[in-house]
Amino acid sequence: MNILVIEDSSYQRQLISAMIADSGFKAICTSGCKEALDVLAITSVDLILMDIEMPDMNGFELTKIIRSTYLEWMPIIFLSANDSEAYLTKGIDAGGDDYLTKPVKQVVLAAKIRAMERISLMKSALDQANKQLELLSSIDPLTQVLNRRGLSPILNNSWVNNLKESAELSLLMLDIDCFKLYNDNYGHQQGDDCLVEVANIFSQVLDQSRDVIGRYGGEEFIIALPYTPIESARFKAQEIINTLLSAKIAHEYSTVLPYVSVSIGVSSTSYGASSLEQLIKQADLAMYQAKENRRNQYAVFNAG
Repeated sequence: MNILVIEDSSYQRQLISAMIADSGFKAICTSGCKEALDVLAITSVDLILMDIEMPDMNGFELTKIIRSTYLEWMPIIFLSANDSEAYLTKGIDAGGDDYLTKPVKQVVLAAKIRAMERISLMKSALDQANKQLELLSSIDPLTQVLNRRGLSPILNNSWVNNLKESAELSLLMLDIDCFKLYNDNYGHQQGDDCLVEVANIFSQVLDQSRDVIGRYGGEEFIIALPYTPIESARFKAQEIINTLLSAKIAHEYSTVLPYVSVSIGVSSTSYGASSLEQLIKQADLAMYQAKENRRNQYAVFNAG
């Protein structure tokens, strides 16, 4: 645990540093606000012990700067010879988490550090849990690819980045052929199993470092191909069709083939879409064209 000590008194710095070392932690000592901010800019700090009365800037003002600069929470304990209630209140209002009066006692300081360490660990665990929850809310629980909510910001980022770099963004809209007939005849459980298998096949064909797949709804999926020209997107669409057919997932009730197949609509920013929504609509229109063309194929958006 790295503990930043901000104290203009050399004697107090040495004393507090020794107490911190005796408690089994590492002290990083600074003599004032500017030096402390320089340390925070390049060093990971777990706790700050801050003198309030300093010549260049008082601890209250420095705390406000730290809280507005660093989004990641780090506990701050004020150190002061002034033990008035008004001073304590001012410190907490400024963004401090605790308050110790000088002279600081070893046993009290050690207890405060351990308490802040526990709080920090609990917060880290909570932050991790929240990140995991946020991730789960962006994943389709059945297929384990992105859901519509998780897909949206990634598609937006791809749109912005490709536009900024004058690169081509291609989009595939995919729909499993005759899937209602599959569900109606094989049952919803087997239908779910089919969706999982198909999503896995789609994912295997993609460049995992760049391409993005998401379940758009029901048996529809979207695949974003950043920095991909339309000809490469056409090739990818055909590769997906071939790979799915080679899996030979039985579908004896399909009006297309005795296996599960897919219809794909292809579009790209080269067709003049003025927004991401328009690009998605283009791919969607192309997909319906593929379905009208007897399915199990891809169609490219016709700008004319």
